[in-house]
Amino acid sequence: MGVRGRSRSAGALVPAALLAVALLAGCAAESPVPVEPAAGPIGTPAPADAVTAPAPRLGLDCAALVPDDLAAETVTTGLVPLPYAAALLGVGPLSFAIEQLGGTACAATDPAAPGPGDGAGPVVSGYTVLVLPDAAEQYARYAELYTDVTSGTDAPYGDSAGGACFGRGAESSCTSNILVGSTWIEVQLTGIDVDAAMSNDDVAERVAPLIESIVTTVAEAPAPGPLWTPAANAVALPDDCTVYATADEARSIFQRTEELWVGPAGGGGWSLPAGAWSMSGAERCSWLLENSDNGVLSVDSLPGGAWAYDAMWSLTARPDQGARNAESIPGVERASFACGSATETCSLDTVIGGNWVQFSTPSAQGDPDVLRDRLTQTAVGAAARLSG
Repeated sequence: MGVRGRSRSAGALVPAALLAVALLAGCAAESPVPVEPAAGPIGTPAPADAVTAPAPRLGLDCAALVPDDLAAETVTTGLVPLPYAAALLGVGPLSFAIEQLGGTACAATDPAAPGPGDGAGPVVSGYTVLVLPDAAEQYARYAELYTDVTSGTDAPYGDSAGGACFGRGAESSCTSNILVGSTWIEVQLTGIDVDAAMSNDDVAERVAPLIESIVTTVAEAPAPGPLWTPAANAVALPDDCTVYATADEARSIFQRTEELWVGPAGGGGWSLPAGAWSMSGAERCSWLLENSDNGVLSVDSLPGGAWAYDAMWSLTARPDQGARNAESIPGVERASFACGSATETCSLDTVIGGNWVQFSTPSAQGDPDVLRDRLTQTAVGAAARLSG
């Protein structure tokens, strides 16, 4: 069977459980998802064999990168910082690729905003600020795709920059992608609380002090420290989607009679998160009905991502993500299962050979217990291949 495209950018083939932020850098920014109070962590404490998490290579933390007072003056008051992964609609291995590369990922949202619904509600106030060192090559790909990028003395920020602001009153937004040396910065501001009469240019002028502060902080940071590497005993993930399941195996497990296409998920566009996925070696695979974008299975994997799986447990559960239950699976170091109403997906998250591998299927395909068993069967076969 043919390969439909090797690009790891966002597109029609992206599994539903993936990120809810605007993955294509040329699109208007989406609102950070408001996080409602929940009962507690979505899992158990990190296990005894937990891997040390990567540290920011530029030594930047979010408090220094995005001062609370400046964010309040720029966007709105009352924003609450939260982990970047917690601001995404669906948490998975790719949510942590930026931090695995020693980048800094920041987010904040308005906790009083209404929860996510069908996308027709008001824009939620908040921001995401992403900083990725040693990403000049990835930024160059972005600059080739988007005509709004200017470089050199013409750039409004840094060495090169692209983006746009949209004046929509209290639902105004801005997106900026900036290159400072070899570091790529992405800033998304949503729900900027301004007068309805303010134009796009007026909104751009309002956000300029915050963006300039972020650029200056990055420019004055020390040279990047060493790149984090996975544990020596981590199992290498092959660049082959069928290591997780062949087409015949998926057809049997998910009880389908149609032909299935198996290959890497792809699409058009480019963004900082997509660049981080590429740099980290993350894989995104789909098992699709032939001549269709509808699938029965998707797999996302982060090489050496056991640390990120453990970090995921510390995030506070959102009501629309569903309860997460620990599972015991032969050949799998750690596993948990959850179904999310917002993503309309059930996912079995696993640690196999020190890697975070997430197996997902549309929740409409059956009862959660049935889907858990199908994903478990898939994970057992994948673990046997990877560890064999």
